[in-house]
Order: sequence, then C-alpha cells, then structure tokens
Amino acid sequence: MRKIILTLSIIAAVILLLGADIRRNESSTTTLAAPKKKKCIGYTILEFGKGVDCNGDTVKLVKMNGIQVLASSIE
Repeated sequence: MRKIILTLSIIAAVILLLGADIRRNESSTTTLAAPKKKKCIGYTILEFGKGVDCNGDTVKLVKMNGIQVLASSIE
C-alpha cells in the first residue's frame, strides 16, 4: 500500500513540475532602462482639446475644419 501511495505522489509531483513555466527572458530582466518611444501616427481623443498618443503621452488637440488635429502638426 505504501508503494502505491509513494508512486502516485511521485507521479503527481512530476506532473506539477512539468506544468511549471520556468523559462526566463533574460533581456527583459537585465534591462531596467525606460522603454524606447516609437514613432506615433495616431492618437485617441479623451476630451475636447486633449488626447493620448500611442506612447501614452498627453497631447494637445486643436479644432481645424471641424475636426480635432494635433497642435504640433499645424505649422
């Protein structure tokens, strides 16, 4: 009876260990620098005059020809 219980507990332990994800991504754990900003094309309008670009930065919007556009794109 002890052999059966011991065998079943060893099998259960092996199954639990095989299901564990022990892989590590070394590049993300060693680098603690700020993420690089990418070139943004669009934005999301939060309220009139304010929006968020794809980097998560708040941008100023101005009304032009009935739509809101980025204030920095107007020359």
